Amino acid sequence: MTDQVKQVCRREPQTKTNLSRALSAAWGRVSNALGKGTFADKAGFGDTVTINRALTGPSLPSSENLLNSLAADPNALEEVFALYGLDSPRPKNAQPANDMDLVTNLSGTVAEYLQRLADGKRCHVDTAVLAKLFRPLIPQMQAIVDEDAKRRAA
Repeated sequence: MTDQVKQVCRREPQTKTNLSRALSAAWGRVSNALGKGTFADKAGFGDTVTINRALTGPSLPSSENLLNSLAADPNALEEVFALYGLDSPRPKNAQPANDMDLVTNLSGTVAEYLQRLADGKRCHVDTAVLAKLFRPLIPQMQAIVDEDAKRRAA
């Protein structure tokens, strides 16, 4: 196993170029997962022009379009927030978990995790693959935690 070193990400102002690159990576990931048309519809963009401009150039969308992308995918700005050492915001009300789907996906993810650790270390490629597998599971697991917190508060 590799030794995990705690690293603190310094929160510094970012250049427009850095923000544009991060947004292009984030929206590219969401566009690949949903399709540009679906992404645009769910975010309320009306068409894919805003997405195309963000993916291909140094242009940044308006603040409302930037934030509205979270309606399409709660992690749509993950790479942007990471520049500042922050996690993506999570919805206040997570969708109820489908327990059987969650268990199925978790078991597949654990199997992949174990396979990637077979050589005794986790490299950047492994981390990227695992992050892609974990990303959709986190809100489902959070829904269970939120459900329990709500029950305890009652």
